[in-house]
Amino acid sequence: MINRLQSLARRPPQVLLFEGGNEEARLELARYWACVNLCASAERPCLACVTCRSILQDQCVEIRALDGRISSKDDEDNPGFFRTFNAENARDLKHWLGNFPKLRYHLVYITGIAASRPEAPNALLKILEEPSPSALFVLLVPQREQILPTLVSRSLTLTLPYVQRDEALSEDVDDLLKRFAAFLIGREDFLGIISPKSFLNLQLARDFLLGCQNSLVHTLAGEPKTPLEDCLKNLSVQALSQAILWTQEACEMLRNDLSPVSPLRVLEAYAMRLYLLGRS
Repeated sequence: MINRLQSLARRPPQVLLFEGGNEEARLELARYWACVNLCASAERPCLACVTCRSILQDQCVEIRALDGRISSKDDEDNPGFFRTFNAENARDLKHWLGNFPKLRYHLVYITGIAASRPEAPNALLKILEEPSPSALFVLLVPQREQILPTLVSRSLTLTLPYVQRDEALSEDVDDLLKRFAAFLIGREDFLGIISPKSFLNLQLARDFLLGCQNSLVHTLAGEPKTPLEDCLKNLSVQALSQAILWTQEACEMLRNDLSPVSPLRVLEAYAMRLYLLGRS
């Protein structure tokens, strides 16, 4: 997925649609896509410059974010990075896109489309009918079938692994995450724990990576709660972002039940990457 996004940035599609995964995973890929397109470094994205850091912290002035689940009252009482996706804000968006961007592009994230009133997606379609060469849109949806077919037809769709990330982790996975945290600080032989053939299976490996993904996102948001998150909070924003990308890559490798790479080899490589990242 990461390599695909870097390749697409050579000629970025006007509308990129991320489906599958869960909300946090889709948003992380949207942020990475923004970094790929807006970073000023020679090798984009560097994930360390002022622009990349502002993107990762949802503070970039060249990004607008709309959510169909947010009410107008929420916008007034507690305005945040995401504003309500309604016809009025869509029209304001068109006016904003008419201004020349300070960076390479204007970017727009839109989520919660299925929960919005019909006028909002219709207003978005009108904007897309008159494409601006300096505007890139990212649609974030659980499934493409939940939004207008005309929006899907105008988008390049990328599908994340379908996982239920909101379910409570099993005791086995929770214990494995705690042991992984101890491994990262040199107190546990994590590789020895997962190496017995009878211990690790594909589902356990997937659930473990899911737990790591959750922990990384919570840590990046400044909300560490678990032993692993307490360990990860010492990493820089750049390092956390890199770890999130590595986690996504590992998830992709285990997405197919017939993957030629064993779950053990994926987790071994992943664990050593994060261990060395912490040491660097």
